[in-house]
Amino acid sequence: MGGPAVAPAAGPDEARPAEEPAAPAARRGVRWWVVRAALVLAAALLVVALVGQWNDVRDSLGDLTVLGVVGSGVATTLAVGATVLSWRAVLAGLGALLPLRAAVRIFCVGQIGKYIPGSVWPVLAQMELSRDYGVSRPKSALASLVVLALAVPCGGLAAAVTLPFSSRDALADYWWALAVVPVFAVVLYPPVLARLLAVAFRLLRRPPLTEPLTARPIAVGAGWLLGSFACYGVGTWLLVRDLQPEVGGARLVALCVGAYALAWTAGFLVLVLPAGAGVREAVLVLALAPALPSGPSTLIALVARLLATVADIVWALVGVALRPRGEAVASRPEDLAGSGQAGPRAGGAAAVAQPAPSNR
Repeated sequence: MGGPAVAPAAGPDEARPAEEPAAPAARRGVRWWVVRAALVLAAALLVVALVGQWNDVRDSLGDLTVLGVVGSGVATTLAVGATVLSWRAVLAGLGALLPLRAAVRIFCVGQIGKYIPGSVWPVLAQMELSRDYGVSRPKSALASLVVLALAVPCGGLAAAVTLPFSSRDALADYWWALAVVPVFAVVLYPPVLARLLAVAFRLLRRPPLTEPLTARPIAVGAGWLLGSFACYGVGTWLLVRDLQPEVGGARLVALCVGAYALAWTAGFLVLVLPAGAGVREAVLVLALAPALPSGPSTLIALVARLLATVADIVWALVGVALRPRGEAVASRPEDLAGSGQAGPRAGGAAAVAQPAPSNR
């Protein structure tokens, strides 16, 4: 979770280094501490999940080849990377251009919040981490929420295109996961989204966006998400083919892409479970029924979950290592006002307030 190119990096006249030193402990608000504590809790829960998932599959991993497992792990890691690019593209459409290393740090470190039940923690973490790069909380939150919402129609589209030809029973049982796709698509339609955002910002007593989110960044974000689902599907296919499936060739690839997309969509819609745990595996097992019996497909579901957790850890570690070092970010004046950074902190570099190139 290739595609269209995201907005180009800002030139020297459009952005200057926006790094600011961390605020002294006395100036850090309650939200800063809550988010950091939540990330520590999420990291602990992630490790617990990893250990549990490993215990579930370690006795059965011998049924899979090393090449299949490693290849699937690489494909899953690439899928997460494509999701980062989707978030970065949407944020660029809001007028905040982040360097790639900054986007990786914000998105991937914040993403471990999904291991806490509920879907709010990744968004809160990404909001707080974005401030280190001069991006306002509202814009960061909006980009995160748009990507989450955009993933539902993208996953539904991938499943609807592939599963009718390979796993109709899965669609019959989990039709409700696709029934919500039109709702998300209507909400993300730029004129509708603009009106909803205007109401939301007015209720939150925030200044409205001067650069409305247009169709182009949404389309770019959708392209990266579809690429992400394709990578997840290839990762699933690399595991399934090790177990002598009853179908093969292009049909098996399509089945795996659609099965994972449907499983992810259903798991996401069950908000009370961390990262869709349980639901995603159940849907994947049913969707893979045309190729594998329930026993082998359960192994595939458990190994896919384990590899997704490993990919989250890998990207989070990369994000932690990418400390802010003065990356340029093109932000608008209201970004600084919305984040409480009307001017540079004592001893810090001035945050940029230059207009970003339009994505129209």
